[in-house]
This record gives sequence, structure tokens and C-alpha cells, in this order.
Amino acid sequence: MTTPICALCEKEINERNDTKEHIIPNAIGGRRKVKGFICVDCNNTSGNDWESALAKQLNPLNLFFGISRERGEAPSQLFETTGGDKFKLHLNGSMDIEKPLYSETPLESGSGMQIQITARSPSEAKRMLQGVKRKYPQVDLNELLDNAQYESSYCSDMLKFNLSFGGHKAGRSIVKSALALAVSSGIPTEVCVEATNYLRKEEGGACFGYFYEFDLIKNRPEGTPLHCVSIKGCSKTKQVIGYVEYFGVQRVVLCLSDTYEGENISNTYAINPITGEELNLVVKLDLSNRDIRQAYGYKKIPEGSVEAIFDKVISKGMKVSLEKEKDRVLNQAVKYAFENCGAKEGEILMPEHINKLAELVMENLEPFMSHQFSLSRNKK
Repeated sequence: MTTPICALCEKEINERNDTKEHIIPNAIGGRRKVKGFICVDCNNTSGNDWESALAKQLNPLNLFFGISRERGEAPSQLFETTGGDKFKLHLNGSMDIEKPLYSETPLESGSGMQIQITARSPSEAKRMLQGVKRKYPQVDLNELLDNAQYESSYCSDMLKFNLSFGGHKAGRSIVKSALALAVSSGIPTEVCVEATNYLRKEEGGACFGYFYEFDLIKNRPEGTPLHCVSIKGCSKTKQVIGYVEYFGVQRVVLCLSDTYEGENISNTYAINPITGEELNLVVKLDLSNRDIRQAYGYKKIPEGSVEAIFDKVISKGMKVSLEKEKDRVLNQAVKYAFENCGAKEGEILMPEHINKLAELVMENLEPFMSHQFSLSRNKK
């Protein structure tokens, strides 16, 4: 049995330095892992460098679709709205203001000061009020806390998502994913010269390009922001070619080798990153060397093709986001209502408790319902 070598540093892989490498990075929802591909040191280094660059580019889509990760969560991110405000978007779809707001305005009578605080959470509001108490000892902190109003609202403007694809770090992550699937499918690392030259050498030429001329996935689930890695080794064309797609919108073709003489091999791994569900896709990689080289030169991106793809996927994402927000708001409203209806845990609910429950639930649902009414009115 041949001892595997690390695809990046060429060290022999053994029990001590072997590691599980995600084919699709965990940072964007990947699940399946392979062993005997790269050593633990290269896994850590490439993860901190290449995968981090890719994850940073795609994080707005992580948050927009609310992806499910095997480990950890997509980090919250600050976005600017079309109106110039800044909000931090979280994975559950909720948003916070960029930072807490504090203002002091002298009263016209000259007998006092009006203090206004806008905080992102009750605990943050309490800390700020404690600061007010230190500055103005005469303030009744308990009274301030009792009179504080906790409310939620919806942003009236659109968030601006500035997406960018590419660059050598993110590009190397994409190539590494295709190579991982190829090697785990039985194609030796040393055969994939174009891929290893790019991954191992800082000055190595990129072996990938963007492809939107037609859909390579023949049974695409409509509107699903899927991730897909597919490879094909063909002895007739002497090519090992690959296809990597993320969120249904970033579509890349690759040439891992143009000197392949092994058995004909093809393999595909695809998932829905929202649920983690594996998808059974048919990918037709019947591309010539000329097709791939033209993709390297950005000649496989017909006018309007990228926009059309985004429109389909983002429309589905909007529906997913609405359902997720509806569930979040309802669960939060019911939880708040039970905690504040006056009944203690384990007690039988009396009519006054039930009436209070209904009142509090509707009160907490009101911002969501008003926002949806406003959106539907604007569409007409």
C-alpha cells in the first residue's frame, strides 16, 4: 500500500500527523471530511489563511441564508443600509445598532437634565444606567430600570451587501476543495500537477475560472443556495477537471491535470448549507480544454448571467428569511408573555392570566406585523 503524502507540503502522512479535512469548508457549512489528504500542520495553516479569506468573502451569504455549521456559528457582521445607518446582522436574522447611544439634553427650565439611552440589550442598558447613577448620585436607579421601555423595530432601509469573489487565498481554498475530492476518489495527488503547482507555489498560476455560460448541474433544485464540488478524470482527454459552486452563485471550473492517464472517474459532493442535507446532483463536466482556458480569461460570463442567477437564489433566500423571522418573533413573544402574565411556573392559568398572555403576545408581534404590512403596501 502506497504511503500518502501531504498534497501541500509533500510530507508523508502517518497516524500522528493525519487529519480530517473538510471537502467544503466548515466555515460555509461543509460536512464531509477526508483523511490521508493533508497533514495537520497544513490543515491548520490553510484553514487560517485560505479558508478564512473565502469565509470572509461569503459571510454575508452565510448570514443571509442562516447556514447550519457542523462546528461554531457564522460571525455577526456590520452592514451599512441604503440610508447610511449601520447595523450588525446576526445568524438568526436579528440586527443590532452598531453601538449604544447616550445623550444628555439640559431642560429648558434649567432645573435638570434629560438623558436618553438606546442600548442593544437589557443588560447593556442596566450597565449604562449604573454609569448614570455614578455621575448623578441623586438618580433613582430602580425607578429608571422600572420605567425603561424595551421594544424592537425593523430597519426601513435595505442592507448593502458588498460581495466580492476571487483572490489567490480564496482561490486556493476552492482548488484545494476540488483536489480533496479528486484524491479521495482515487486520483493520485501527484497526477494533479496544475492544482499542486498552484497550491504549493506562491507564484503558481491559477488553475480556475468563472463559468456562467450554461448550467453544468442538470437536476438543480430550483432556488436552493447549494454548495457543490464535482470532479471528472478522463483518460481520453487526459484531463482531471473540477467544478465548485457555493451558494448557487459562485460557479468555478478548474483543471487539476492535463496529463491524466488513469481510469475514468467522476464524483460529486453537494449539500444544502441551510439544513446540512446532502444532495444527489448530476453534474455534466463535458468541457474541453479550450472551454476551461476561456473561463480562466473571464470569457464564460455572458452579460446578465450572474444577475439572473443571483435573482433566483436571493428570492428563495428572502422567503427562508421571512419564515425564520416569523418563527423567531413568535417564540420570543410567547416566551415573554408567559414570563410576564402574572402566573407562576406550575400554576393553573386563570382567565386574567390568559387575557394578559394574549395581550402580551399581540403586543410583541405588532412590530413584525406592521413591518410586513408596510412591505406588502409598498409592493402594490
